[in-house]
Amino acid sequence: MNALINQIKGILSRLDLAKYLMQTDLKVRYKNKALGFLWAILDPFFMMIIYIILVSVVFKKGNAQYPVLLFSALLSYRWFVFSTGNNVAVLVKNSKLLQAVKFPFSILVLNEVNIGLFNYLLGLIVLFPMLFFFDATFSIQMLWLPVIIAVQYIFTIGFGLLMSVAGLYFRDLQNIMLFLMRIVLYLSPALYGIELIPAKYQHIYQCINPFASLFVSYKNILVKGLPPSGYFVVFVGFAVVFLFVGSYLFNKKEPNFAKDI
Repeated sequence: MNALINQIKGILSRLDLAKYLMQTDLKVRYKNKALGFLWAILDPFFMMIIYIILVSVVFKKGNAQYPVLLFSALLSYRWFVFSTGNNVAVLVKNSKLLQAVKFPFSILVLNEVNIGLFNYLLGLIVLFPMLFFFDATFSIQMLWLPVIIAVQYIFTIGFGLLMSVAGLYFRDLQNIMLFLMRIVLYLSPALYGIELIPAKYQHIYQCINPFASLFVSYKNILVKGLPPSGYFVVFVGFAVVFLFVGSYLFNKKEPNFAKDI
């Protein structure tokens, strides 16, 4: 608990730096691209098109709402992949900054999560018109969206703290994570519905795979007009555990980062 409090205090004391890093990174990432911030929307959109062609056209699976169900899960997945992939190498990438300036290094992790969230919110600009086009069920359940986003934010920060420390001491982790995150997509109900998992395995599947309840929850509230998955509490549990463990490990190793870099 003390480790988490220390990290929160450090970040709050340097909110100006967090804001500056985010603004600077966004400009650097998109300034030389003709379409600029549109790529934050086009990337998951093109990814969705590829999977629609593969699943709906080639394998002739999926219903009329499949595109919007897929996109609602892919936006969440892309946020996690973007932030985690960058956080694995965030300390190494900023090694000179770590050695030259003293500040709460967890701000670097937070920055990658915030940029991923920014991209996610831009993706919603595309998603909401799609909800009308594909006859999604609009209901009060959509009010769950900020709550689910907040829990994913906590989950991604906690996991990012863990991965940033691990990536500093195990430099091959970034390549390994790229492979593992693809596996996460295929083993989670983003490309397919939870109903395709045999009923007798669904309980254990949703208990050990945090992304199962996350993706189902997004699909439920945004498209189907249903409440979040009953197993979403599992994802909340994972988020809390990762946040506390990640904060503890990061806080313990932070004094040595500049030396170990």
